[in-house]
Amino acid sequence: MKKLVVFDLDGTLVDSICDLGNAVNFALKEYNLPLHPISDYYGFVGNGMEDLVRKSLGDKGGDDILYSKVRKVFDKYYNVHSNDNTVPYDGVSEVLKSLSEKNIKTAVFTNKAHQFVGEILNKCFPEHSFTLYYGQRQGLKRKPDPQGLELMLDELNIKKEDCLYIGDSEVDVKTALNANVELVAVTWGYRSVSTLKNAGAEILVNTPKEILNYV
Repeated sequence: MKKLVVFDLDGTLVDSICDLGNAVNFALKEYNLPLHPISDYYGFVGNGMEDLVRKSLGDKGGDDILYSKVRKVFDKYYNVHSNDNTVPYDGVSEVLKSLSEKNIKTAVFTNKAHQFVGEILNKCFPEHSFTLYYGQRQGLKRKPDPQGLELMLDELNIKKEDCLYIGDSEVDVKTALNANVELVAVTWGYRSVSTLKNAGAEILVNTPKEILNYV
Protein backbone atom coordinates (compact mmCIF):
# COMPACT_ATOMS: atom_id res chain seq x y z
CA MET A 1 0.00 0.00 0.00
CA LYS A 2 1.19 3.53 -0.82
CA LYS A 3 2.04 5.94 1.98
CA LEU A 4 1.47 9.15 0.02
CA VAL A 5 -0.81 10.21 -2.82
CA VAL A 6 0.16 13.48 -4.54
CA PHE A 7 -2.48 15.23 -6.63
CA ASP A 8 -2.28 17.89 -9.28
CA LEU A 9 -4.89 20.60 -8.59
CA ASP A 10 -6.57 22.14 -11.66
CA GLY A 11 -8.24 19.53 -13.81
CA THR A 12 -7.54 16.78 -11.27
CA LEU A 13 -9.05 17.77 -7.92
CA VAL A 14 -10.98 20.85 -8.99
CA ASP A 15 -12.50 22.39 -12.09
CA SER A 16 -11.20 25.96 -12.11
CA ILE A 17 -11.34 26.74 -15.81
CA CYS A 18 -14.12 29.33 -15.54
CA ASP A 19 -12.31 31.41 -12.93
CA LEU A 20 -9.04 31.25 -14.85
CA GLY A 21 -10.65 32.08 -18.17
CA ASN A 22 -12.74 34.90 -16.73
CA ALA A 23 -9.67 36.45 -15.12
CA VAL A 24 -7.63 36.35 -18.30
CA ASN A 25 -10.49 37.71 -20.39
CA PHE A 26 -10.96 40.55 -17.92
CA ALA A 27 -7.29 41.45 -18.30
CA LEU A 28 -7.40 41.17 -22.09
CA LYS A 29 -10.46 43.41 -22.24
CA GLU A 30 -8.63 46.10 -20.26
CA TYR A 31 -6.22 46.42 -23.19
CA ASN A 32 -8.80 45.92 -25.96
CA LEU A 33 -7.28 42.58 -26.89
CA PRO A 34 -9.27 39.69 -28.40
CA LEU A 35 -11.11 37.56 -25.82
CA HIS A 36 -11.37 33.77 -25.86
CA PRO A 37 -14.28 31.43 -25.21
CA ILE A 38 -13.82 29.59 -21.93
CA SER A 39 -13.39 26.33 -23.86
CA ASP A 40 -10.11 27.65 -25.33
CA TYR A 41 -8.57 27.84 -21.88
CA TYR A 42 -8.50 24.06 -21.51
CA GLY A 43 -5.57 24.14 -23.89
CA PHE A 44 -3.89 27.11 -22.24
CA VAL A 45 -3.56 25.79 -18.69
CA GLY A 46 -1.10 23.34 -17.19
CA ASN A 47 2.23 25.14 -17.33
CA GLY A 48 1.66 27.90 -14.81
CA MET A 49 0.14 31.34 -14.94
CA GLU A 50 2.80 33.00 -17.07
CA ASP A 51 2.29 30.42 -19.78
CA LEU A 52 -1.49 30.80 -19.48
CA VAL A 53 -1.39 34.56 -19.99
CA ARG A 54 1.18 34.40 -22.79
CA LYS A 55 -0.86 31.80 -24.69
CA SER A 56 -3.94 34.00 -24.35
CA LEU A 57 -2.01 36.77 -26.13
CA GLY A 58 -1.52 34.59 -29.20
CA ASP A 59 1.12 35.97 -31.53
CA LYS A 60 1.76 38.78 -29.05
CA GLY A 61 2.73 36.33 -26.31
CA GLY A 62 6.41 37.14 -26.70
CA ASP A 63 5.87 40.85 -26.02
CA ASP A 64 7.24 41.11 -22.49
CA ILE A 65 5.95 44.63 -21.89
CA LEU A 66 2.41 43.73 -22.95
CA TYR A 67 2.57 40.49 -21.01
CA SER A 68 3.57 42.36 -17.84
CA LYS A 69 0.66 44.79 -18.21
CA VAL A 70 -1.91 42.07 -18.81
CA ARG A 71 -0.46 39.87 -16.09
CA LYS A 72 -0.75 42.67 -13.53
CA VAL A 73 -4.47 43.08 -14.24
CA PHE A 74 -4.96 39.31 -14.28
CA ASP A 75 -3.26 38.88 -10.89
CA LYS A 76 -5.32 41.64 -9.29
CA TYR A 77 -8.60 40.23 -10.61
CA TYR A 78 -7.79 36.57 -9.93
CA ASN A 79 -6.70 37.39 -6.39
CA VAL A 80 -10.31 38.37 -5.67
CA HIS A 81 -12.15 35.93 -7.94
CA SER A 82 -10.06 32.73 -7.88
CA ASN A 83 -12.80 30.87 -6.03
CA ASP A 84 -15.98 32.24 -7.61
CA ASN A 85 -16.77 29.18 -9.74
CA THR A 86 -14.05 26.68 -8.82
CA VAL A 87 -15.57 23.40 -7.60
CA PRO A 88 -14.34 19.91 -6.74
CA TYR A 89 -14.98 17.12 -9.20
CA ASP A 90 -17.68 14.68 -8.19
CA GLY A 91 -16.29 11.78 -6.18
CA VAL A 92 -12.99 13.40 -5.21
CA SER A 93 -14.03 14.20 -1.64
CA GLU A 94 -15.03 10.58 -1.09
CA VAL A 95 -11.63 9.39 -2.32
CA LEU A 96 -9.83 11.81 0.01
CA LYS A 97 -11.93 10.55 2.92
CA SER A 98 -11.08 6.96 2.07
CA LEU A 99 -7.36 7.75 1.91
CA SER A 100 -7.52 9.42 5.31
CA GLU A 101 -9.27 6.39 6.78
CA LYS A 102 -6.41 4.26 5.48
CA ASN A 103 -3.89 6.65 7.09
CA ILE A 104 -2.46 7.52 3.67
CA LYS A 105 -1.01 11.02 3.45
CA THR A 106 -2.26 13.36 0.73
CA ALA A 107 -0.47 16.28 -0.91
CA VAL A 108 -0.97 18.71 -3.79
CA PHE A 109 1.68 19.73 -6.32
CA THR A 110 0.56 22.32 -8.85
CA ASN A 111 1.92 24.93 -11.23
CA LYS A 112 -0.72 27.37 -9.96
CA ALA A 113 0.79 30.22 -7.90
CA HIS A 114 1.22 29.02 -4.32
CA GLN A 115 -0.74 31.92 -2.83
CA PHE A 116 -4.02 30.64 -4.29
CA VAL A 117 -3.73 26.95 -3.45
CA GLY A 118 -4.61 26.92 0.25
CA GLU A 119 -7.78 28.97 -0.16
CA ILE A 120 -9.03 26.76 -2.98
CA LEU A 121 -8.36 23.59 -1.01
CA ASN A 122 -10.08 24.99 2.07
CA LYS A 123 -13.17 25.96 0.10
CA CYS A 124 -13.47 22.82 -1.99
CA PHE A 125 -12.41 20.27 0.64
CA PRO A 126 -13.29 21.79 4.04
CA GLU A 127 -13.40 18.40 5.75
CA HIS A 128 -10.03 17.18 4.49
CA SER A 129 -6.61 18.16 5.71
CA PHE A 130 -3.83 17.79 3.16
CA THR A 131 -0.46 16.88 4.64
CA LEU A 132 1.35 19.29 2.35
CA TYR A 133 0.84 21.43 -0.74
CA TYR A 134 3.25 23.11 -3.12
CA GLY A 135 2.25 25.76 -5.62
CA GLN A 136 4.50 27.70 -7.93
CA ARG A 137 6.78 30.05 -6.00
CA GLN A 138 10.23 31.57 -6.22
CA GLY A 139 12.99 28.99 -5.99
CA LEU A 140 10.76 26.08 -6.98
CA LYS A 141 11.08 24.80 -10.53
CA ARG A 142 7.87 24.42 -12.50
CA LYS A 143 6.53 21.01 -13.46
CA PRO A 144 7.47 18.85 -15.33
CA ASP A 145 10.73 19.38 -13.46
CA PRO A 146 10.59 16.81 -10.63
CA GLN A 147 12.19 19.11 -8.05
CA GLY A 148 8.99 19.92 -6.18
CA LEU A 149 7.83 16.32 -6.03
CA GLU A 150 11.22 15.15 -4.82
CA LEU A 151 11.28 17.89 -2.17
CA MET A 152 7.89 16.70 -0.95
CA LEU A 153 9.15 13.15 -0.59
CA ASP A 154 12.20 14.34 1.30
CA GLU A 155 10.14 16.55 3.61
CA LEU A 156 7.77 13.71 4.42
CA ASN A 157 10.53 11.08 4.50
CA ILE A 158 8.73 8.88 1.97
CA LYS A 159 10.39 6.71 -0.67
CA LYS A 160 9.48 7.06 -4.32
CA GLU A 161 8.04 3.56 -4.48
CA ASP A 162 5.63 4.50 -1.68
CA CYS A 163 4.23 7.48 -3.61
CA LEU A 164 1.42 7.64 -6.18
CA TYR A 165 1.06 10.74 -8.37
CA ILE A 166 -2.30 11.74 -9.86
CA GLY A 167 -2.68 14.23 -12.72
CA ASP A 168 -4.66 15.18 -15.81
CA SER A 169 -2.12 16.53 -18.30
CA GLU A 170 1.00 15.70 -20.27
CA VAL A 171 2.85 17.95 -17.81
CA ASP A 172 1.82 15.64 -14.98
CA VAL A 173 2.78 12.54 -16.92
CA LYS A 174 6.24 13.95 -17.58
CA THR A 175 6.59 15.08 -13.95
CA ALA A 176 5.95 11.58 -12.67
CA LEU A 177 8.24 10.03 -15.25
CA ASN A 178 11.02 12.51 -14.45
CA ALA A 179 10.67 11.78 -10.75
CA ASN A 180 10.40 8.01 -11.33
CA VAL A 181 7.14 7.90 -9.37
CA GLU A 182 4.10 5.78 -10.25
CA LEU A 183 1.44 7.72 -12.14
CA VAL A 184 -2.31 7.48 -12.53
CA ALA A 185 -3.70 9.83 -15.19
CA VAL A 186 -7.31 10.99 -14.95
CA THR A 187 -9.56 11.44 -17.97
CA TRP A 188 -12.02 13.99 -16.54
CA GLY A 189 -9.55 16.89 -16.66
CA TYR A 190 -8.25 19.28 -19.29
CA ARG A 191 -6.54 16.89 -21.71
CA SER A 192 -7.68 14.13 -24.03
CA VAL A 193 -6.98 10.46 -23.54
CA SER A 194 -4.79 10.45 -26.64
CA THR A 195 -2.71 13.34 -25.29
CA LEU A 196 -2.14 11.48 -22.03
CA LYS A 197 -1.22 8.23 -23.76
CA ASN A 198 1.10 9.98 -26.19
CA ALA A 199 2.89 11.57 -23.24
CA GLY A 200 3.53 8.13 -21.75
CA ALA A 201 0.61 7.49 -19.40
CA GLU A 202 -0.05 3.78 -18.97
CA ILE A 203 -2.69 3.81 -16.24
CA LEU A 204 -5.79 5.94 -16.87
CA VAL A 205 -8.95 6.18 -14.76
CA ASN A 206 -12.36 7.55 -15.66
CA THR A 207 -13.67 8.12 -12.12
CA PRO A 208 -12.00 9.24 -8.88
CA LYS A 209 -13.02 6.02 -7.13
CA GLU A 210 -10.80 4.02 -9.51
CA ILE A 211 -7.74 5.74 -8.01
CA LEU A 212 -8.16 3.59 -4.92
CA ASN A 213 -7.41 0.49 -6.99
CA TYR A 214 -3.81 1.66 -7.37
CA VAL A 215 -3.12 2.74 -3.79
